[in-house]
Amino acid sequence: RAGMAGPLRAVARRVAGNLLSRPVDVCSRANLGTAAAASHLDDDRKGLFALPGLHEPSDFARLARRAVARSDDLMRGLVSSGPSGFPHRSATAVIDDLDEISDTLCAVVDVAELCRNVHPDLRWVRAAENAYVELQGYVQGLNSNRGLYLALVNAQERHGAELSPEAARVALTLRQDFERGGIHLGGDEHARLEKTAGDVIKLGMAFQQNLSDPKALGHMDVSWLRLGGVPAGLLSSTAEGGSRDTGFARVPLDQRTVSAVLRYADEPDTRRSIYLAAHSGPEANRAVLDGLLRARHESAKILGFESHAHFATSPLLAEHPDAPRALLERMASECRDRAGEEIEAMLRLAGRDGMDGTVRGWDRSYLIGKARAKACELDAAAVASYFPLERVISGVGALVDRVFGVKLTEVAMEPGENWHAKVRKLRVTSGDRGAGEGQEIGTIYLDLEPRPRKFPHAAHFVIRCSRGVGPDKQRPAVALVCNFGAGSAATLSHSEVETFLHEFGHAMHSVLSDTQYQHLSGTRCAMDMVEIPSHLFEYFAWDPAVLGLLARHRVTGEPMPREMIARLRASKELFGATDLQQQCMFALTDLEVHALDPATLTEGSVSDVAARVQAAHSLMRVEPGTSWELRFGHLVGYASTYYSYPYAKCVAADLWGKFFREDPLAPGAGEALREGMLRHGGAREPGAILRDMLGDGALITDHVGAA
Repeated sequence: RAGMAGPLRAVARRVAGNLLSRPVDVCSRANLGTAAAASHLDDDRKGLFALPGLHEPSDFARLARRAVARSDDLMRGLVSSGPSGFPHRSATAVIDDLDEISDTLCAVVDVAELCRNVHPDLRWVRAAENAYVELQGYVQGLNSNRGLYLALVNAQERHGAELSPEAARVALTLRQDFERGGIHLGGDEHARLEKTAGDVIKLGMAFQQNLSDPKALGHMDVSWLRLGGVPAGLLSSTAEGGSRDTGFARVPLDQRTVSAVLRYADEPDTRRSIYLAAHSGPEANRAVLDGLLRARHESAKILGFESHAHFATSPLLAEHPDAPRALLERMASECRDRAGEEIEAMLRLAGRDGMDGTVRGWDRSYLIGKARAKACELDAAAVASYFPLERVISGVGALVDRVFGVKLTEVAMEPGENWHAKVRKLRVTSGDRGAGEGQEIGTIYLDLEPRPRKFPHAAHFVIRCSRGVGPDKQRPAVALVCNFGAGSAATLSHSEVETFLHEFGHAMHSVLSDTQYQHLSGTRCAMDMVEIPSHLFEYFAWDPAVLGLLARHRVTGEPMPREMIARLRASKELFGATDLQQQCMFALTDLEVHALDPATLTEGSVSDVAARVQAAHSLMRVEPGTSWELRFGHLVGYASTYYSYPYAKCVAADLWGKFFREDPLAPGAGEALREGMLRHGGAREPGAILRDMLGDGALITDHVGAA
């Protein structure tokens, strides 16, 4: 999507390298929280997102206070039993209590993060935002609590032999996060760090909000006559402010609409106008991104790192930004010749359509679609007719049953649990392999259709982590958030099926995690590991046996013909190099802008870096006046670690080849992935996981030529 820096990692999605927020008076908060909790009758009825007590927007503030009060109680117990009082507490009890603090806070923070991104009611959104920022500030206070740190160090250094391997890894990662969070800093430096950390939180939120705010994104009024080829369903949904009577459609510049127009509009001038308008903003993000990069750089310098890129990569498999940089540059270089051939193929197979011999930014998606259709005799609408949404969901259920031995069952929401009428709830239970048949494993919510102000991309949000063992185990819950329906909400394009499977890979990582501690559950693992299961799942979208489960004609119920499957698979190979170049360009830009020295930043510096990277590592022409980075939300969410996407492609290819290619539906294939990777989350060292599954060559420094 998991993992903000800081020992308690109170965050729902992957926001690598963001330090937590502002200073906090822990004692005064404790008094306020305890008094507030005592004055309110606890409501344990499950509410929104199945969180007990969340029934009204105002409940966010109450639940946040209660989480603070509970955490303060645990914190005081840990601090009071420091080195002198330690004999009364086991090392395991110290780790258990630290994880309890983390789980208590994440129960509210994770729900707040999801709510502020998906809830249609602005009252809920604002309440969630306030709770999110408040609790992140509280966490920053805990991260700087030297008593907690000393209790942890004492447990690890003097009594580490008592710890289980997983508890020892929790202790190791907690200590690293304390130290990377500035526990060693003096008063003035620590105050500066807390200030910049708070800025990172607020600026990151502002950047993402601008990507879902219709006013910030803007719109274009386009003649209906110039929108030929664009799916009728999309046109009708974007026509607010325009009509057939006036002769124009008001086209919003959100990601979903822009992507659909660039993919389907037959008129080159229409694509050009929409592309240039969309990629010149949102202008508000220019200053926001500049401030975000400055704040991250200052935080990294305070902590003794050369840049944020050095800070973010130091605890990961990469260890240093030069490792992913070398990987990305080599991947982009090695696929350059093939990318040139693909661009020529776009022009040739699409009949050049008035092109001047080059592919412009606004032509790429359209020409790829036309070229694939022509080369492989594929009609996108005909392919989509075999992917009705209901069939895809049931097919994914059959897939995970065959591969992992788990069952998906749609169940009704409890009163007050749902945030939108079209959201669905899947219960995950163990299948009929061995003991525990029918035992509930977790919950997956599906929020798949677009609506105003909803998170504009596809993402996996953690609601609740797996924690503990036995009958009292805390069962995980996640939400898959997508914006499907460029043509019809009833059917998916094949690329949307691939996206859905990508996000389902994240869901399986979370739901099948089997860890004692939620701190390292599921996707709360190293950033350069987190995308591997999701990229592996994309392969299922192209496999003939799996397509037999996923694809049935929406009217006749007939399976997708073998000839169509063969043509679809052939189309995958057509433009892999240009796709890979684009991913390398995104990842290199992410690294380079986070290596900038703010002292040299000017108003156009970030755009200059993005343009320079594109010119050096992509055959797509840089369009003057555009700033695509202002729409690239992963600069917030991944922050120097977007390289994990192309790296995950390399590792996923090896995993698929070793375990799935011969028979992707074989039970043994899924067991190897589940037992070797998914169940561990972050509880095993990531290098050990990869070496055990793939051998020593899986590590990033040895995998440069994997593309």
